[in-house]
Amino acid sequence: MSLYPFQERVYDCISAGKSVILQAPTGTGKTRAALYPFLRAWEYKADFPRRCVYSVPMRVLANQFEEEYSARTKNFGFSDPMAVKIQTGERADDPRLQGDLIFATIDQSLSSALGVPYSLSTGMANLNAGAFYSSYLVFDEFHLFPLADETGAQGALTTTLQLLMQLQNVIPFVLMTATFSSTMLLELARLLNAEVVQVTREEYTAIAAGQAGRERRRRYFVCDTTQSAQAIIEKHQTRTLVVCNQVKRAQDLFGELQKYTEGTSIQIELLHSRFLPKDRQQKEQLIRREFGNNRTQRQIDSMIVVATQVIEVGLDITCETLHTEIAPANALFQRAGRCARFPGEEGEVYVYDVPRRERADGISYPDYLPYSKTLCEGAWQSMLARSGQILDFEDEQQVIDEVHTEADRQLLADMQRQAGMLWEDIYAAMQEGAREQRARLIRRVDNINVLAAPTPAAVGNPFRAQSFGLWRGTVKGLLRTLEEYAQDWQAEEDDQNWLMQFPMASSPNPDDPTEPVTFTWYEVTDPSLLDGTALVIINSVFCKYDRDLGFRIVPPHEDGWSSLPGEFKQRNSQNGYSYNLESYAEHIRTMLTIFRRDFAAGYTYIEQRLAQQWGLPPHGLTRAIHAAIACHDLAKMDKRWQRWVRLYQEAIGEAISDPTYMAVHTHWSPAEPQHQAAKRASDRQCKRPPHAGESAVSGARLIAEFCGNDSLTRAVLTAITRHHSAQANSFREYELHPAAAQAVLEALAFTDLPQPRSQLLMQAPAIQLEQYLIEGKNFKEILLYFFVVRVLRLCDGLSQEE
Repeated sequence: MSLYPFQERVYDCISAGKSVILQAPTGTGKTRAALYPFLRAWEYKADFPRRCVYSVPMRVLANQFEEEYSARTKNFGFSDPMAVKIQTGERADDPRLQGDLIFATIDQSLSSALGVPYSLSTGMANLNAGAFYSSYLVFDEFHLFPLADETGAQGALTTTLQLLMQLQNVIPFVLMTATFSSTMLLELARLLNAEVVQVTREEYTAIAAGQAGRERRRRYFVCDTTQSAQAIIEKHQTRTLVVCNQVKRAQDLFGELQKYTEGTSIQIELLHSRFLPKDRQQKEQLIRREFGNNRTQRQIDSMIVVATQVIEVGLDITCETLHTEIAPANALFQRAGRCARFPGEEGEVYVYDVPRRERADGISYPDYLPYSKTLCEGAWQSMLARSGQILDFEDEQQVIDEVHTEADRQLLADMQRQAGMLWEDIYAAMQEGAREQRARLIRRVDNINVLAAPTPAAVGNPFRAQSFGLWRGTVKGLLRTLEEYAQDWQAEEDDQNWLMQFPMASSPNPDDPTEPVTFTWYEVTDPSLLDGTALVIINSVFCKYDRDLGFRIVPPHEDGWSSLPGEFKQRNSQNGYSYNLESYAEHIRTMLTIFRRDFAAGYTYIEQRLAQQWGLPPHGLTRAIHAAIACHDLAKMDKRWQRWVRLYQEAIGEAISDPTYMAVHTHWSPAEPQHQAAKRASDRQCKRPPHAGESAVSGARLIAEFCGNDSLTRAVLTAITRHHSAQANSFREYELHPAAAQAVLEALAFTDLPQPRSQLLMQAPAIQLEQYLIEGKNFKEILLYFFVVRVLRLCDGLSQEE
């Protein structure tokens, strides 16, 4: 299938090393335009990133793209198979961003970029950023990226722009949506030094008409009432979509429609965020089949779907009639894009007012949440003036400009005025792992994973248990509802007398990864306790779930619904720990083999760009990685560490006879009672000292010589210091074994580095390590550190699987 002209223009820009801001109407092929450069470069092994991170505002969009492109890439018959992955709060299939084409929610991708990933523990927080910053980046439906509030410049949208302003000419990216205001479009092009690609009127007409020979047409009507089952049924033909702004309103309207259509052939379905993945996927598949372009696949004569914003993007579907509550113009037209979507179709869109809520003082107000009152009122007035009219892409753009121009102009002005404060928050996240920054930098009303269980012990590993991702404000509302329902309730057992709890993980010793993580649970006694947690459990007596309505809170009852518990898995590498006896040189050789085989090609493009744009030495990043691998475990050759190794190996009957053998791993299997007993006995005689910061210090002279660049040197020293814990910044006393110097020379023989002139620092010097690590507000050094530490940690973990 040939490309449309605008898709060719995107390809030409990206191939020329430029980044793109793409504006194209819904249903014209934005996704293909953005991914074609990556897919083509993958097949022809062109000079281009070997990973693409495709960020979307909603997980339904990620679900569809992952399903679609998993199938497509298999059909393409690539000589190198492409690993297509998805990473959302609901489907965490790629928590370390190791896939080739990754579809992720913006919360997941941006938290990884900032060094505070939702998908990993605090200790592992520095693992993912290097993948993000070495990838081809696509940001879809950019207008839906969250802002912290109406008046400020915080949130995922502005954070993404700030990062991209720093990444100009370093990595290629595409920002795209159907609904940029003209002001936003032109100003972003200037700020990001990007090329604007738009669909022309002639192109749109040709795409919209297709083989049908006539354009699709949508007529809009504004209704000064709220949505009702009667109005929906009166206008229903065979396929109707209904969009509500809030889950509770969607559930209530679904119930009304079920009653209204009882005894008819009309099938009613509900779709929102509080369904289990299996049920939600089945619903999405049903909707795609019944509302898709291939009418021969349809099996149901008449159908109405009630949904929330989850249907606004991602589902490639159409209908004759669409009913929607008022929303900002950009969101409104995204929803309308599911009506008369395909060439030659005609449809009607009905826009309704929102219900009113009553305050404590008796005054009522329109409930626009989760949207801005100003933008919704502006959209209402613009649409009211056009009620009854057919609007095409240019007409819709006029409405967007009327409604959003001033807000967009103010947002960009606020962003530039507050840039200093934004970067304070960004650096706090990147350097300090400050997770509280996620609320300001990504999404203030971010998600909390909600589980249901009779006791905390019943959920097993809470971060692997079945859960629902709900907005933090929604969970606070659930807490109030629980407190109301619990007023006359008394649990039969004391350990069941609770409403909502959150976990705190106890961090094991980072230098002894065999120690398991444990959780302590605390009751949520005040809504403020929910501000800092990512997960809660609700007492299952208050929970109900079914395929029709989804998850909800109900008065206490005996047959409460519970989440499936999560497993505590024992695996090698980053997830569990079994080891084989390994010398220093063997360990370094294995890690370098893994780097060359699995990771080197992924850094080729970014290494070239860093040399061209930042003035780094050619092959400087590769040399830095080799230096980090070669020196990262130097302090395991501390005399005390080697004594412990020999005590342990002797206790398991595998004594080390060679006094110059420098072991970095022992033969350890946590399932072996003998190994457990030997560990305890050895610990009583000799404690293994920490080794991360100590390794950085002992190898500092060698690292500086190998890197030949101050920023690279600091990046390597920081990566070694933090290769077990992302927040480490200090070291303790150490004294290397006399055999350490020869072991290092043997290890260096496997690298691409020359024989060093410098010597190891055999004993701890009187210095402050922090002075030699990356500078706190130096974006370039932080990125170099992220590149190095990712490979170091992954290769270290994978080395025991070889």
